[in-house]
Amino acid sequence: MASENLRGTKIATSRRRCSLFKKAAELSTLCGARVAIVVISKKGKVSMFPDSDTVIHRYINRKNNFKTSYSSKEEESMNNEVAEESVDQSLSDQNPSLTLPANYR
Repeated sequence: MASENLRGTKIATSRRRCSLFKKAAELSTLCGARVAIVVISKKGKVSMFPDSDTVIHRYINRKNNFKTSYSSKEEESMNNEVAEESVDQSLSDQNPSLTLPANYR
């Protein structure tokens, strides 16, 4: 009787865990939310949603995207500086007394 009860509990727990992970996947898909769930059994067995590989790849991609966006901003700033220097040089070539005011640089 006790083994049947234990087996029933394990089955119910497994179904609940699967249902919980399914709902998390639906929430993630429908709302675009980033969802993570960690379930630890009494015996110490860890179940995760999404799996650990997915979380690691998401973290790595996030760092790469951050570096890319940072590089783009840095590149844009450099392009603006070059454009300002070009305008300043063009003005001074046309008339040596003309230059961009310091607050425009």
